[in-house]
Amino acid sequence: YVALETTKQWYEQETTQKKMKAGRLPEITVEQAQENYKKSIEGGLLKILSKIGISLLSSYHGAQIFECIGLSGDVIDLAFKGTTSRIGGMSIEEIATETAMMRPESVTNPEKIQNYGYYKPIPKSGEYHANSADLARLLHNAIGLDKTAVGDKREEKNAKNPGKNAANYEIFKKSLYEAPLANIRDLVDFSSDRRPISVDEVESIESIMKRFCSGAMSLGAL
Repeated sequence: YVALETTKQWYEQETTQKKMKAGRLPEITVEQAQENYKKSIEGGLLKILSKIGISLLSSYHGAQIFECIGLSGDVIDLAFKGTTSRIGGMSIEEIATETAMMRPESVTNPEKIQNYGYYKPIPKSGEYHANSADLARLLHNAIGLDKTAVGDKREEKNAKNPGKNAANYEIFKKSLYEAPLANIRDLVDFSSDRRPISVDEVESIESIMKRFCSGAMSLGAL
């Protein structure tokens, strides 16, 4: 009901009607808008369900195919009962305290929020993000990504100046090492008694690229 009512309110907005009359949106009825919403939600859910190997909705409901990270036992028992939480973490009281620290201005001036949310990488007032715009820019420089060139021309530009790309990679790597802790993996390091091998013994880029595909990276993450 809430979803259908929200769609109805969107449809009745003056902005929506103006866009329809101007041809920027297809002219449809509110019933068609609600049906479109339902179709898109069902399509998105089916896509997600298929990717995680679930064929029946009953198998998805309560499957708990995830783990909680950074939450203590009392939070798990209250909100995620039965879910695995291997390393523990914040209690309900600590979550409440952190929430109040994030929004101190809500008490004195509820009309103006300085920090719009930790999920938005605001450099000055927000939480540090591992996938920040600055790091993305450094990574692009490290791999020689020239947005002004495409296809073969981009590869040609990169090949002319491999030294610059190597130097940019060192800057990118240093930025990663000096960045604030943001992931669990930031707390661990490699420990091995094996001697590193020479770069000459590593498989060539040309050989690796024959088997490389971005789709495999996504499937691996899933």
